Amino acid sequence: MYRQGDVLLEKLNSIPERSTTNETLLVRGEGRNHGHFIKGEAVEILVADENELTDGGGLVTQYLNVESEAALEHLLIDSREWTQEHAPIVIPPGKYRVIKQREYNPYSKAIRAVRD
Repeated sequence: MYRQGDVLLEKLNSIPERSTTNETLLVRGEGRNHGHFIKGEAVEILVADENELTDGGGLVTQYLNVESEAALEHLLIDSREWTQEHAPIVIPPGKYRVIKQREYNPYSKAIRAVRD
């Protein structure tokens, strides 16, 4: 497993069939111009199609197919410059599920994504 801020990558043996996307942003930060990006030569990001349900917390499930070493980086969204808030993490080849940290409010019984 690899964690950076509110993003956790869980290694898997296989990935279910999904649609691919060219977007490299995994999670956007709250109210600021930054996010967690995956960068690499041979990285495929897979997402559920529009008709599939989310993970129960309102978050669309994402998967990564990393064929050669990649990096999980915390960057400014507009310029793609490093924020220096989180150090880059090297991600070895493999298949991963992207887990976005959630928080639960027992008073409103609401589940929402944690924003870094």
